[in-house]
Amino acid sequence: MLKLINTDFFKNASLLFSGSLLAQIIGFGALYFLGRIYAPEDFGEVETIMKLAGVFIAIGGLRYEMAIVVEEKTSQAEELLRLSLFLNFAISTLIFCIILFFKNTIGIFFKLNDPNILFGLPVIVWITSSTESIILWYNRVKKFKKISVNRVLFSSSGTLYKLLHPFTLVSGNGLFIGQILAQFLALLHMVYKLPVQLLKTTQQNLKAVLKTYRSFAVFSSPAAILNILATSMPVFVISAFDGQEATGYFGNAYKLTYLPMSMMSLAIGQVFFERIARIRNQKENASKMAHQLVNTLFFIGIIPVIVMLVWGDQIAPLILGNQWEETGVFIQIMILFYFTMFLTSSFSSAFETYQKLKFQLGYNLIFLICTFGALYLGYREGGNTRAALTWFSLVGIVLRLSILNYFFVLFGKNLIAKTIFAILITGVLSYLGFTLKNVMLP
Repeated sequence: MLKLINTDFFKNASLLFSGSLLAQIIGFGALYFLGRIYAPEDFGEVETIMKLAGVFIAIGGLRYEMAIVVEEKTSQAEELLRLSLFLNFAISTLIFCIILFFKNTIGIFFKLNDPNILFGLPVIVWITSSTESIILWYNRVKKFKKISVNRVLFSSSGTLYKLLHPFTLVSGNGLFIGQILAQFLALLHMVYKLPVQLLKTTQQNLKAVLKTYRSFAVFSSPAAILNILATSMPVFVISAFDGQEATGYFGNAYKLTYLPMSMMSLAIGQVFFERIARIRNQKENASKMAHQLVNTLFFIGIIPVIVMLVWGDQIAPLILGNQWEETGVFIQIMILFYFTMFLTSSFSSAFETYQKLKFQLGYNLIFLICTFGALYLGYREGGNTRAALTWFSLVGIVLRLSILNYFFVLFGKNLIAKTIFAILITGVLSYLGFTLKNVMLP
C-alpha cells in the first residue's frame, strides 16, 4: 500500500479526491439543514428524475466519449469529443419530444406530484453529458486540478441555492432547481478556456470517427444503459410500488453512504483509466497496481462501513432530523452492497480499455435481470421496501465480488478463491445479523 502512495498515480488521485472530499463536506453540512427544510417526497422526486437522467446520460454520447482517454492520437481524441457533444444535444432533444407527448403517463407511473418537473430532465441530460465528455478530455491531458475545482463548484453552488430557495419568490422543487443550476455552472467552468479548435469539425470527420469507434455505440452504450438501470432499479421500483416518500428515504441513504464512496472511487478510477490505458498500450501487466489499489480502498472504507452497519439507524436521524429514521434502516441494509461497489467501480473502465465490450454487455444484462428479480421477490414475499432492499443487496454483493475476480483475471492475475469466499461469507453473515431485527422480526 505504501508503494502505491508514493506514486504519481496516488498523487493525481489525491488531487481529484481532495475536490471530491470538499464537495462532500459541503453536501453533508447542507443535508443537516435540507433534511429539515424539505420533505421526503421532495427528495424522492429529485432522486427519481436524476436516476432517469442517469439512464439517458448513458445514452447521451453513445459511449464514444469513453474512447477519448483510450485513443493514442490526439487528433482522433479531439474528434471523439466533438462527436460526443453533438450526440449529447441530439439525444436531449429527443428526450424533450418524448416528454412532451408522454409527460402525464410517466408522472402517474412514478407517482410524481407534478409531472411538469419532467421537463427539467432533458436539460439535466444535456448539461451533465456534455460536462462529463469535457471532463474526460481534461482527464486525458492530466488537468486533474480543474476537474477537482469543478466538483467543489458544483456542490457549493447547488447547495447554496437549495438553502436559499424557501426565501425566494421562485415556485417549484428547490432541490431540483438547485441541481440544474449547479450542473449549468459546472458546465460553464469546464468550457471556460477550452481551446476553440476542439469544437471545430466537419461532417466527414464526424462520420469517420463514428465508424471507427462504432463498437462503443454497439456494445458499450447498451452495457452502460443496462448497468445504470440495474443500479437505479431500487429507485424506479420503490417509486412505482411505494411512492416518493419511500424513494426520498432511500435517496438520502444513498447520499450518506455510497455517494461519498463513489466520489472517491470516481477520482481514483479517472486516474486509473488514464494509467491502465497507457499500460495496455505498452503491453504491460496491470495486476500489481490493481491489487495495491483494492487493498488501499479496502482499508480506507472498512471502518466507515462498520460504523454505518452498526449505528446507521442512529446516525441518519442525527444528521437529517427525526423524520428520517427509515433512512437509517435503509443504510444498514445497503451498506455492504455499497462497499462492494466501492471496491469494484474504479475498475469499470477496464472493459473499454481491454475491448471486453461484449462481456460487459452480457454481465450488465445479467445484473439487471437479477437485481430486478431480487427487488420483485422482496416486495412479493416481504411486502415492504426493507425486504426488497435486503434481497437486492444480497444479490448485488455476490455479483460485484464475481466481477472483481474477473477484473483481476483480465489484468493477468486471479484473486485467491479462499479470499473471495471468506469475504462473501463474512459479509453475508454480518449482513443477515444486523438486518434481522429490521426486516424479518416484527
